Amino acid sequence: MKQLLSYLFVLGTLILMNSCQKELSSEINSSPSQGSLRDDGTGNCLPKTVKGAYIAGKALVPDSNTIQVTVNVTKTGSYTIYSDTINGYYFKGTGVFSALGVSQVTLKGNGNPVASGIDNFLVTYNSTSCSVPVSVLPAGTGPSVFTLAGSPGSCTGAIVNGTYATGVALGVNNNVAITINVTSIGTYNITTTYQGMTFSGSGAFTTTGIQMVTLNGSGTPTTAGVNNVPITAGSTSCSFQVTVSSPAVGTISCGSAVIGGLYVASTAMVASDTVVLQVNVTTAGAYNISTNTVNGYSFSGSGAFSATGNQTVTLTGLGTPITSGSNTFTVSFGSSNCTFNVTVKDIDYFPRTTNSNWSYESNNNSADSLLMYVIPNTFNVLGNTFNIFMGNDGSTVDTFGYYRRNATNYYVYEDISYFGFDNPVWVEYNFLKDTVANSTWTTDPFSAIIQSTPITVRLRFTINSPRDISKTITSSTGTIIYPNTIVIKEEIEQLNGSTWVSLTPAAGYLQNYYARNVGWILEEVYNGSGSLSGSLTLRRSVVY
Repeated sequence: MKQLLSYLFVLGTLILMNSCQKELSSEINSSPSQGSLRDDGTGNCLPKTVKGAYIAGKALVPDSNTIQVTVNVTKTGSYTIYSDTINGYYFKGTGVFSALGVSQVTLKGNGNPVASGIDNFLVTYNSTSCSVPVSVLPAGTGPSVFTLAGSPGSCTGAIVNGTYATGVALGVNNNVAITINVTSIGTYNITTTYQGMTFSGSGAFTTTGIQMVTLNGSGTPTTAGVNNVPITAGSTSCSFQVTVSSPAVGTISCGSAVIGGLYVASTAMVASDTVVLQVNVTTAGAYNISTNTVNGYSFSGSGAFSATGNQTVTLTGLGTPITSGSNTFTVSFGSSNCTFNVTVKDIDYFPRTTNSNWSYESNNNSADSLLMYVIPNTFNVLGNTFNIFMGNDGSTVDTFGYYRRNATNYYVYEDISYFGFDNPVWVEYNFLKDTVANSTWTTDPFSAIIQSTPITVRLRFTINSPRDISKTITSSTGTIIYPNTIVIKEEIEQLNGSTWVSLTPAAGYLQNYYARNVGWILEEVYNGSGSLSGSLTLRRSVVY
């Protein structure tokens, strides 16, 4: 069993049906590196860190005006990563990747911004790209002029976040939001230190008026009770209250850690991404518990234990996992510490994990269905290892296909004689790319014989939309919205002399939809006039 739906065309006596895909291979110099830029799933570079002040008419300083991007290196070697030139300036970085895996690269700014505003740069490496926005202030902009709300008394509307205890270092949950009134846009740098605690923040104000600024906490509180923390900016000053309690005492255990949520590479943590740990509290009090940062993310939680004994504490994830794999975190409470593991899934538009399974219905007919599933066995051919997919249509169980993935490319190996060829023709196709948008690629040509006539054909694939769109799927089991979906149009071409001729007017075409970490969710079949003639819709899925 190959594909579930087919489309036909007639060219003389030639009859073809749909298959998967294969990309034109390219010879790559052995010296340059290979890999792909990481993004957040919406096309924005990860982590897209922008440093330095950008002011119209002021030349950039390469060592100060930089942006940072992340690359997944699949082959070591030299690299050049660059942005387009917008508004008179650009970013570029060169070097050598000496190891495989994730690497963060700093691109240095060059040029002179011409006008103020927000410039959206497209950063490119190999065949991948992502975007980074940079804000440019008007010409002549210097330090901002602003006043602290509530000066010279209590800071108006100050919001203090986190729990504070003597001897317990401040973490990511410890910060204060203060209200300011900006009368002149520009840069700012606000810092205050009191009783072992430091609150600071820097950046640029691009608009005037009342606004909030968050100052992040650091250091370790030294004095219990209500601390009136003073803060000064320019000629104004005010104070905000931080209540520091006595610290809780006890031991922490990771033996029964409960990991909640779904962890996916390049996908930011949300409130449901948590870990629940056991704590034996011997002295009630405030706590501020956090882990180390691993692979771009961490866990933290703060609060107060009002009683002693065995209790649970929930730590919430913060950050964005960079790559897939198993990550080991260390968490400390007082003098005790322990470790727990979190598994991060890769961004995968065609999962191949063992026992994953999908069921489909043809033309929204629940009686006409097929089950596709992955078995533990693998298949080795052409120097590559393929996962084996099986298909069960209720009457026949057969091999559906052999699939593998290399970085952002997905391949299938199969016999394409079901095109109508006289003899078996085993080939490998690149049927999906997950980092390109508004792009077209073709397979290598392949030769076969049909009804004793030699032919040469290839497949053409087109993505006419951004990489991720929202797609609503309706089946007999209900309606599901898949927010991150790649749509690929597949057509057939035949070589006529030295010219490739599209067979779409006679054959029609396919449109396949692949959802992130779900897989193949929909196939639509269109006839030569562009009318929908059939569909195969995902009804349910289980991905391990």
